[in-house]
Amino acid sequence: MTTPPTVVVHFAGDPAEAAGCLRSVSALSPAAEHEVIVIDDAMVGFDNLLDELPQDSRLIRNESREGLVNCARRAVARAKGKIAVLLSGTAELDPSALGPLVAALDDPEIAAAAASLPLQPDSHPVCTHALALRRADVLSLRATGAMPGTELAAICMELASKGRTVRTVADGVARPARPRESAARAALGESAEVTIVIPTLDAASERVRECVTSVQTRTEVPHQIVLIDNGAPPQGFTAPVNAGLRAVETPYAVVMNDDVEPQPEWWPPLREALDAGATVAFPLTEGTWFRTDFSAWCFALDRSTLDGMAHAPGEFFDPAFRVWYQDTDLLTRLRAIERPPRLVRNSRVRHGLSKTVESDDTGLRAWIDSTIKQDRAAFEAKHPSVRVHTDA
Repeated sequence: MTTPPTVVVHFAGDPAEAAGCLRSVSALSPAAEHEVIVIDDAMVGFDNLLDELPQDSRLIRNESREGLVNCARRAVARAKGKIAVLLSGTAELDPSALGPLVAALDDPEIAAAAASLPLQPDSHPVCTHALALRRADVLSLRATGAMPGTELAAICMELASKGRTVRTVADGVARPARPRESAARAALGESAEVTIVIPTLDAASERVRECVTSVQTRTEVPHQIVLIDNGAPPQGFTAPVNAGLRAVETPYAVVMNDDVEPQPEWWPPLREALDAGATVAFPLTEGTWFRTDFSAWCFALDRSTLDGMAHAPGEFFDPAFRVWYQDTDLLTRLRAIERPPRLVRNSRVRHGLSKTVESDDTGLRAWIDSTIKQDRAAFEAKHPSVRVHTDA
């Protein structure tokens, strides 16, 4: 080849695993000349990886998630070489893998060369974690609807449907990201400090994975996550939150919507506010609208508030409010004792502005709208002197 191949590294997942991927790219054999384009596809915690980037690599950063195929087309359009090697997620290439993958495309009958799995030289191409293709084939790809983690398999199927040959290269090995342990994992016998309760209608969704990844990578104390999937049938917000809080045995708890992404150092300021006497503490929301009196999509409380401000034993929020107004009810009760929630400005989160409530599912949307009307009637009956917004 007259020009070096381009290694396209697409990141949208776990930054702890991504570091291993970058180290593997940096360790590729010097005999295999190549360029590297790294794509930050709206990844949570990517800034922590900047020191790991291979020397002289180029970086593309997306504000919103585009997926591997769209990102690969963008990268190849900027690449110098005629061959691109696409890495799936945080896959790790063996140091000598690049040469055999590129050499396989010297055969014009081969459209794509798939890296083999470790200790499986004859693994099926759709199982691969790295795929070498010619520039023109990358630019013509249409496999944009594949789920994360299946994009390379979709590319193989697309090429095969056109009568093109995809072949596994035994000497070109790529492995999935190695399992990791959380940096904040408690030592054996050590107790967690905080429990994060996350209610959701779909625990397997990309939104929830981003939320959980953000919590795991940015909570630097021993913690546990209680994920409540309440989508069959939907139970609103109060019931799953109350169920999650009943499981809390730690000194502190956090309630978090599934479209919240904590930012670095988000937890210590909240804990400090609670230790200083706040009944409820909530972070500043970056980049989007937020409330200064109580942004209830993410808030922290300690054991004394969890017990002392509960509506009833085992029911922190009032079950009369299924989808909405449970936070307004709590705010009203806290104001009545002159201990309202405290905004902690040096704790930061990002928020998707209630993506679940704004669902495109017409049936779910109708149920939510109807339930909110019932919730409002229940709130007005409980707090007749409190004025509520007409658009609530």
